[in-house]
Amino acid sequence: MKIILMLCLAVLLGACNNPSFVGDARPIPVTSQTPEHFELPARFAFARTVYGSPQTAGAEEMELWENLAERAESLGNFSPLVGGVQLRTHGRAANLIETARQQRFNYLILVQMHPTTGAADIIVYHTGSGGVMATAQAVSPTGGRRGFWGGRIRNPARLDPVTLKIAHAALPVIEELLRGMTQRQH
Repeated sequence: MKIILMLCLAVLLGACNNPSFVGDARPIPVTSQTPEHFELPARFAFARTVYGSPQTAGAEEMELWENLAERAESLGNFSPLVGGVQLRTHGRAANLIETARQQRFNYLILVQMHPTTGAADIIVYHTGSGGVMATAQAVSPTGGRRGFWGGRIRNPARLDPVTLKIAHAALPVIEELLRGMTQRQH
């Protein structure tokens, strides 16, 4: 299972935009005030959580996110957020924001998927301040799905189709957020 997850992550990283090395980017200063405007082009980190924990997307869903990154290339560089053990075990927004700032991303796009309701909360964070720049919610028209005993879906083969439906609903909402970013630029 670990090999499959590592292979999926390698494919995701290999399919992203041209290499952008952390050393090439400016350090992100810690600020206490969230800016009102977006500074574009920027480096965007993308994180996806399911049931509150970061998870690797299935192949079809990963393809959707890659297509979104290609279409929004004029706004900057989009890359998945890569983290260590702390990121995997404590998927809290503060940890994700700190990891994105350390990796010199300007903004973090966090998609929090809730398979039981079929919804996703989409939040764009400014990594320097940790402040929220934009929020939105997407709901799958087919609704959510629960596990066999009414709880979480643990089997990835059953979870991937549910998150794929949520991703299809979230994609137009994220594109609208990105259009709004260009309007809120300087």
